[in-house]
Amino acid sequence: MKYHREFEIAYVGLKIGIHTFTYEIGKPFFELIGAEAEDLEAVNVQVTVTFDKHPNFFALKFDINGSVDVACDRCGDVFTLPLWDEFDLIVKLRDHTMEDEDETEDDGDIVFLSKNETVLDLSEWIYEFILLSIPMQRIHPDDAEGNTTCNKDNLALLDKMSQQAAEDEEATNEQEKKNIWKGLDAFKNNNNQN
Repeated sequence: MKYHREFEIAYVGLKIGIHTFTYEIGKPFFELIGAEAEDLEAVNVQVTVTFDKHPNFFALKFDINGSVDVACDRCGDVFTLPLWDEFDLIVKLRDHTMEDEDETEDDGDIVFLSKNETVLDLSEWIYEFILLSIPMQRIHPDDAEGNTTCNKDNLALLDKMSQQAAEDEEATNEQEKKNIWKGLDAFKNNNNQN
């Protein structure tokens, strides 16, 4: 992934304590960092990063708030999907000599950074946390009465196609059953003659 300076925190010059950074993320962000996001029609997300600096580690909290325009998995129409989520991350500083040791590998919530580094690039984490905020199943939300807000014409067409596929499968199964017994009739006739 590429990165951009506006997503870097030069933490060496920051005082110990809490600092807040806010980023307005749009569709150009994904192009800027070289990430793919073809399934996102539009992106309007605000990411607020709370950066709590300690002498040997940083505690980061990412607040995701906004929306993305995506295609509905049920009817195919594009709709605005609201996003809100929170992610915590710990960045531990380590001595340069510890870099070669395998036991200090990064895990999901803890990342290790060499004490020789002077900046912390947030762009990859912002990208990952936005994607994690988007649910796996993207379906139009129901209205106040609990009815679907999906495109009714598309749903009717899908229902018709589903019924036709079920009828075709049933007809194929019936034909296969007839073909199985058709060969056995020859044995039946052969046994009666003996």
